[in-house]
Amino acid sequence: MSKLPLALLGLLVLLLANCKDSENKGDVGFAKSTFESLVRGDSGAEAVIDWETFSSLGTNVGARYIALETDEERAKFRHNFVTQFSASFRDSGGSLQDFTNWRATASDEVHTNVTADSPNGLLRLTVSERDLQERLSAIDIVK
Repeated sequence: MSKLPLALLGLLVLLLANCKDSENKGDVGFAKSTFESLVRGDSGAEAVIDWETFSSLGTNVGARYIALETDEERAKFRHNFVTQFSASFRDSGGSLQDFTNWRATASDEVHTNVTADSPNGLLRLTVSERDLQERLSAIDIVK
């Protein structure tokens, strides 16, 4: 048997591993920039959160969001969440510089956990894919 097919198989495995590694690096950048947008109170963060499934610091935000009856109520909820997240972060004395060593720590077909070190423990952000778009689906602090 020729060694060429074996070599091609090895190359394919390496390429696929690099693709997944690139996806994870993209997820890390996405998670970090989304978190920074939330901290700044940037309304653009509203568009990249998976509101129907979103959980934040142990609270099922998605359930509250889904229970809202009108588009106006949902728009107000999104805006208020981003504004309150930013204000709460600022009022607690948080600083973006406190979050270091951003990395992907777990990944499957549709989710990537992105973790950063912070003085209060590990910040874990879950990036999910929905409708062929990356979205933030969870924020947690792991002590």
